[in-house]
Amino acid sequence: MAQWYFKPKTPGDTIREPIHGEFFAADAISDPGRALVREAIQNSLDACADEGKVLVRIYLSGPNSPVASSNLSPYFVGAWEHLRAVGNGLQPEGIPSAGDPCPFLVFEDFGTKGLQGDTAEAFKPKTGRKNNFYHFFRAEGQSDKDQLDRGSWGVGKHVFVRASRISTMFGLTVRADDHQHLLMGRAILKSHWLDNSYCQDGYFGTIPSETQQLVMPITDVASNDRFCQLFDLQRGEDPGLSIVVPWPDPEITDKAIISGVLYDYFYPILVGQLEVIVETPSIKTVLHTTSLVKEVQRLRGIVSDDLEPLIELAAWARDVPPVQRRRLEMPAPDRAWTWSDQLIPESLRQTLRQSYLAGEGLAVRVPVTVRSKHAPPQASYFDVFLVRDGTESTGRPTFIREGIIITRVDAPRTRGARAIVLTEDLPLAAFLRAAENPSHTEWQSIRLKDAYKVGCKADLLFVKRSVQELVHMLTTAEQDQDPSLLVDLFSLPATEEDEDTVKTRTKKSGKKRGAGPPSPSPQPTSRLRRFRIQKVKGGFSVLPGDDGATPPARLEIRAAYFVRHGNPLRKYNQADFRINQPPIRFDPPPQGVEILEHSDNRVLVAIKELGFGLHLTGFDEKRDLYVRAVPKEESDGDTTP
Repeated sequence: MAQWYFKPKTPGDTIREPIHGEFFAADAISDPGRALVREAIQNSLDACADEGKVLVRIYLSGPNSPVASSNLSPYFVGAWEHLRAVGNGLQPEGIPSAGDPCPFLVFEDFGTKGLQGDTAEAFKPKTGRKNNFYHFFRAEGQSDKDQLDRGSWGVGKHVFVRASRISTMFGLTVRADDHQHLLMGRAILKSHWLDNSYCQDGYFGTIPSETQQLVMPITDVASNDRFCQLFDLQRGEDPGLSIVVPWPDPEITDKAIISGVLYDYFYPILVGQLEVIVETPSIKTVLHTTSLVKEVQRLRGIVSDDLEPLIELAAWARDVPPVQRRRLEMPAPDRAWTWSDQLIPESLRQTLRQSYLAGEGLAVRVPVTVRSKHAPPQASYFDVFLVRDGTESTGRPTFIREGIIITRVDAPRTRGARAIVLTEDLPLAAFLRAAENPSHTEWQSIRLKDAYKVGCKADLLFVKRSVQELVHMLTTAEQDQDPSLLVDLFSLPATEEDEDTVKTRTKKSGKKRGAGPPSPSPQPTSRLRRFRIQKVKGGFSVLPGDDGATPPARLEIRAAYFVRHGNPLRKYNQADFRINQPPIRFDPPPQGVEILEHSDNRVLVAIKELGFGLHLTGFDEKRDLYVRAVPKEESDGDTTP
């Protein structure tokens, strides 16, 4: 009969408490829903059959559609006394009673191979052959993943156990090689005491004979079919893995899961490698290539603000064929990678600069030589997709390694640019994977020392700094001609002095006291300004620029009060003001312009005369005001910010 088995400790056994939760709580991802999504989908993508498409289904029963305790009892025989044992690591208030109904979470993947391998193997295979079943159910901190796989720590599977209030999961797999249906359960507690001291690991399954100590999976098809019906599994005969998490953490909601999928896996969804279905008894959300943007917009707020422009850039990047990605020169193959002007020939630099400053997307391929200690040097590359976004905000690039978004890379921030750094070529992808922490959110050079040659720290920094270095190379010469080129966000201090100047930060002089005045430096020649923004009492005016300059056909103007952190325009609050609603007013009335649209903090105007003037007043004079004006040509039908 199937039941739960916990092994009694014997004298001399090491007391070892599980720490897998720390990999996801302290290390990088504290939200259990996002941790589950991130690690589980990664494992599913690694198990993809024949480089096809993976479908993931996540179902949350919620408290309104649980499994009745009478139907649940066969799957918890031998478990309850261990789940209630003192010192087992569970939170007492979270432990249910045997008679309680059981809400549950289901995670299923399709288009995968299932857990293949010898189910009777009790120790790590010595032959080098893969055994997914062994590594999923019987191993901790071990993995048989190779360079072709996305993860390598062997701890990602523990997100399922961590997601359960009773640290328990069930796994049902259909294997592609032999088409067997296998069901097994696992619980990970702390060492605990009943009539004896017991090990922390518990298994649900069968022990075929008294002489065998290894718990084996349930193979009876009829029994496993009942399990599928009870927990609403859609497995059928399709190869793959279905996980059931009983009594999931209440913080794991469908909205949290959808948000996690969008943040961490928008790219494989966008390129057609992944589709995710998130279900509850009343709602079904399908995340695929064509629905991605709609679902992002539905979430609104910060998620939408962060992801919409990024997905737009990623969609463009997806459609740029490799032959159209501008290839840089390769750094010296026998030493650490370094950025230098020699990597971009001058002719290519001019082409890239013109495209970048015109607001066009850039696709750049950066070749490198990966220098392993255990293999000959291998040529590889990564791609940078970059666009000047017309803002003064600063942000870090988005780094994607084989479809996984590495969310906490400590790359330099770059002002006014949006970028994706994409690594899909195997040698460099393996190098970056080796640098990752267990939750695949950071790159740390210390992890590379055992496998890669001296200089790997600089090599990793080369990738991290790629966007900042490229932007610097493409803008340095142009900024020498026009230092205000990348400035389109103005701070208008609410003071009465220096009305004709723009507030700027200055660096302290490095010249020693008493050394005399610094040598005057030549003033750069500026391009003609097409318009200017001037502070006035209680507001601002938009006026003609330099003599001889042609004003833009239209201007989109947005304003917000200064905030201590973040982009003021993104953090605009309707309670602060609304344009053309008291006390904000056009005073005096506009001259030579036509108001096309105005709402909240935004006004769109068409400029009709060279001597135009737009004046907005009524703002709080005790608060600093930020104003941004973006030219819009008449042919530009998109008036969104």
